[in-house]
Amino acid sequence: MAHLILLLSLVVFWRLIRKDMAERLGLSSAIWIPTFWAGILLSRPLSMWLHFGGGDDTLEGSPLDRFFYFGMILVSLVVLSRRRLLWSQIISTNWSVFLFFAYYLLSVTWAPDTFVSFKRWFKEVGNIFVALVILTEADPQQAFRAVFVRCGYVLIPLSLVFLRWFPDLGRRYLRGGGLEVIGVTMQKNSLGILVVVCGLVLIWDWFERNPSDQPKRRWMKRMIPVMLFLIGTYLLYLCDSKTSILCLLLGGGILAASRLPFLRARVGALGFLALLGVMVFFLLDWMFDIKSALLGSLGRDATFTGRTDVWRELLNLKTDPFLGTGFCSIWSDKNYLSKLPDWVGVSAHNGYLETYLDGGYAAVFFLAIMLLVTGVRINRDLAGGGNYALIRFAVFIAILLGDISESHWGRMSPLGFIFLLSAIGYAPMVRDPQPASRAVAAAEGESGSNDAQPEAFSAPGVS
Repeated sequence: MAHLILLLSLVVFWRLIRKDMAERLGLSSAIWIPTFWAGILLSRPLSMWLHFGGGDDTLEGSPLDRFFYFGMILVSLVVLSRRRLLWSQIISTNWSVFLFFAYYLLSVTWAPDTFVSFKRWFKEVGNIFVALVILTEADPQQAFRAVFVRCGYVLIPLSLVFLRWFPDLGRRYLRGGGLEVIGVTMQKNSLGILVVVCGLVLIWDWFERNPSDQPKRRWMKRMIPVMLFLIGTYLLYLCDSKTSILCLLLGGGILAASRLPFLRARVGALGFLALLGVMVFFLLDWMFDIKSALLGSLGRDATFTGRTDVWRELLNLKTDPFLGTGFCSIWSDKNYLSKLPDWVGVSAHNGYLETYLDGGYAAVFFLAIMLLVTGVRINRDLAGGGNYALIRFAVFIAILLGDISESHWGRMSPLGFIFLLSAIGYAPMVRDPQPASRAVAAAEGESGSNDAQPEAFSAPGVS
């Protein structure tokens, strides 16, 4: 019975993807590169899906996983070379992002194992190359949505199938005997991030496909994203990932600003309002200690479910405060690992602390510069309106919050991948990636589509 349900589910997934392919015009076959890439990041390594070529080292990965990532990066570079991407403008416009990764590349030189650290750095930088495949499509926003919507079509309901009919795959038992809901991922927080990433893009796609000033689409087509979103919220409830719940609520609220009359005219002020909200929160917390009350309402305590104990043990290692240990190397350094208790896993459970451990205060400085420049760019784009600026802002807020309790920067995280995609935002090229892009845009305009046209994705100052 279980295998029959799985087979029927796969048939439904394939039909949904086929319909999605038929409705989204102008996307090349290269869009499957970031789709498979995101699908693996959102779920579990390829070797675990195939039960072949697995390895014991979760950071180093298996030979099959390394082959997959290297192959995807290589193919992405080939695609980008054919599309005549203006690398000089990409780097100059996103200098803070490339500066951050350049420092991490420099940190490889003082890592205990330089070659292993470099391989991990190269794999992380591959996120940029794969993201640029999306941004160099004839209709980048359509491509952006297609990648994560198609992943959501498969991974969100499949997580429910695993949980209900394949408990050995959809659940795992903790050391203390507790049961953890993981779906298609490796742990409950990863399942939460899957719902956040796909859920936000599903909301964005739903708004784009159902504009308030356009005739309503067929009932079933309109309800499919809604049903997926409801399944996702149910999975969030089961996995009890409080940070993911908060990220989805805030991100969804930001996207809903385009539908609320009061906020629609003030979208450009969202960045300022967010900054004002943070300042007010810290002021009230200083005066009334509202943080403890907020954590209590979320079912958490001041230790962030034991994370502060992990942070204390990692800080007690006394790593180099200015240069760190080298990119992604502390978890494979036997000297440091021997000083940590057994209950400390292979994560700092805090992206800011993880950055400090990797590259010291210098890395934290470059991270702050990247976040500041990215925030200013996105806030500037908010003034122009549109759902694209809103989804980028929602992702920006989500990763700022998400890295308080988990590590996403430099750790091959799906939230880190969509952050880089949102931070870069635009990809200037010498010419259109597809000669048919203008014809596709015209056809969509005649059909009354609300999708943005390719011209809207040119970087400022690029003709």
